[in-house]
Amino acid sequence: MIQEDAAKAIKKILSVDDVPFNVPPKREFGDFSTAICLSQAKVQKRAPILIAEEVANKLRGVKLQYITEINITPPGYLNFKIDQPRYIKSVVDRVRKQGAEFGTSTVGRNRRVLVEHTNVNPNKAMHIGHLRNAIIGDTVVRTLRKLNYDVQACDYIDDTGVQVADVVVAMLYMDAPTYDGKSDDFSAIWAKYENNSDKISFDYWCWDIYSRVTQAFDADESLKARRAEVMHLIEAQDNPVAEFAKEVAAKIVHAHLATVSRLNVYYDLLNWESDIFLRGFWKTAFESLKAAGGIVFETQGPNAGCWVVKMGRGVHQTEDGVRSEDKVLVRSNGIVVYTGKDIAYQMWKFGVLGQDFLYNPWGMQDNGRQLWTTSNEGESCERFGRAQRVINVIDVRQSYLQQVVYDCLRKLGYTKEARNSIHLDYEVVVLSNAAAAELGVDVDAEEPGTQAMSGRKGVGVKADDLLDAMVGRLAEKVATQQNADVLAAAAVRYFMSRITTGKMIVFDFDEALRTTGDTGVYCQYAHARACSILAKAYPDGTAAAAPKRFAAPDRVTIPEQELVKKIAEYPAILKKAGKELSPAPLAHYAFELATVFTDYYETPDPDVDRQVPFIKIKDPKLRSYRLSLVDVFRQTMANCLDTLGIVALERI
Repeated sequence: MIQEDAAKAIKKILSVDDVPFNVPPKREFGDFSTAICLSQAKVQKRAPILIAEEVANKLRGVKLQYITEINITPPGYLNFKIDQPRYIKSVVDRVRKQGAEFGTSTVGRNRRVLVEHTNVNPNKAMHIGHLRNAIIGDTVVRTLRKLNYDVQACDYIDDTGVQVADVVVAMLYMDAPTYDGKSDDFSAIWAKYENNSDKISFDYWCWDIYSRVTQAFDADESLKARRAEVMHLIEAQDNPVAEFAKEVAAKIVHAHLATVSRLNVYYDLLNWESDIFLRGFWKTAFESLKAAGGIVFETQGPNAGCWVVKMGRGVHQTEDGVRSEDKVLVRSNGIVVYTGKDIAYQMWKFGVLGQDFLYNPWGMQDNGRQLWTTSNEGESCERFGRAQRVINVIDVRQSYLQQVVYDCLRKLGYTKEARNSIHLDYEVVVLSNAAAAELGVDVDAEEPGTQAMSGRKGVGVKADDLLDAMVGRLAEKVATQQNADVLAAAAVRYFMSRITTGKMIVFDFDEALRTTGDTGVYCQYAHARACSILAKAYPDGTAAAAPKRFAAPDRVTIPEQELVKKIAEYPAILKKAGKELSPAPLAHYAFELATVFTDYYETPDPDVDRQVPFIKIKDPKLRSYRLSLVDVFRQTMANCLDTLGIVALERI
């Protein structure tokens, strides 16, 4: 806040866009400084010291809150001294007054934003790569809500795609008894799962049969032909196989929701792809694209018989033969690719399709929030869609397809909606060679390198397995099973959040399960330590009354200054996370805040020979002051962890 005010004034004086600050080499120079006058020397063709003197004189005529002195040091640095006691009191008062609301703002002005994330194919158990999507999406939802956006969190269920068809084919035709092609009695088919000797959960069982059937397709053409047949039946949505496929998908979705709830990931709406067909969304979008000339029917070339969106150079000759940069939306066999369905869905998100889903309650989630689902037998309501901004959290490999969707919006004349369509891309999660070897992949665990996960090959780390391993590692270190669950979730969410979305995550078991250093567990321990200090200092629960007796001393130590400075940064960090649509700034901040607090707790006053524990300080004013800093740290850390989707523990 102090630096923001100073920067604003300097920008106006010098007509510059950015004013960087740093800490002077000597504390007696000031609490922060800027070298902006040095960079202006070439622009103004004057000595930087003269520019600094002129700027300092003008700044002294501006009311800069909490700044007591502005001085200059050669060759032209501007240094600022802060009235630390008064500033610290203002920060403490603000945090204590706002409590859980500290850091929030009204920047969103209640504008409606739809965030679609997770979107795992409902054909098998979730793996750790899926968790990165869910955690990024959920943290963005939490961040935007704290910035006063009206946020809808949606999870798209691709229940008509080829992956679901593959599992249905496996269940119906891979092992005896097989489906007769007519009956609506699937009890014998379900018995294959119910009687499985390993007694594993349905999503885990599907993980195995999906891997088996995708490999069987290469050797059995008749089984492969069944896939196209099942795909057509699922899209038709008027037959027993389609109903069976929906039941399979629903069971998997229940399993997925149970998995992500372990990580505090929740939604407002489940959007089923089958309902896009049943409600005629694709037909409406298709006819609109044809009328606008945004899609054409090819009669020759590699896309003969297909409806395509013209992209790039279209069909052209390459060294490898004839290639097409156009995007096929409807194949020659009549099957609509999922990009086509995405176009209709994106139109619905903005409320420009002219049609809507029907809705039913799905159930109450663990966070007490009602989850809704689209349903062909539901009721109409106007609470979903109609967004002003749409954020699609999808990995970087889908960038081209997302651009096809947005380009089709432009072709339809929805330029504002295309401009407000945001592909929040992220790099994928791969396995280190050590992790892959542990899963049975034939690689040298000692060699550096990575391996991609593959559902078709059954290679990957199941999300629940990772969480279970973390719980097991923590179980002996905590007071309750619930604490182990909370710490495991904290560790995984932080692990997936601290790396920026543009960087690939190389998963390694030892790294993911680490509980010290730059980890979610470390941040939890810092919060719990603060709670423990306050509980011992105020056994009667009167910690909240501390600010009434609060008064900062005339001499403020460096650790105290650094802690308050870091606490005051939280609102800006929250805005930064919202602007970047990334959890990484919040994770980095939480670790820095925990580190600064630890330094403060262990050495509150470096200038004395003996550090006295806060609860044993004899001077009542000093005791109250330092405990107040502990309390506002506790509140700020709790607020940051909550935005990261981590439950802040008071006791480990």
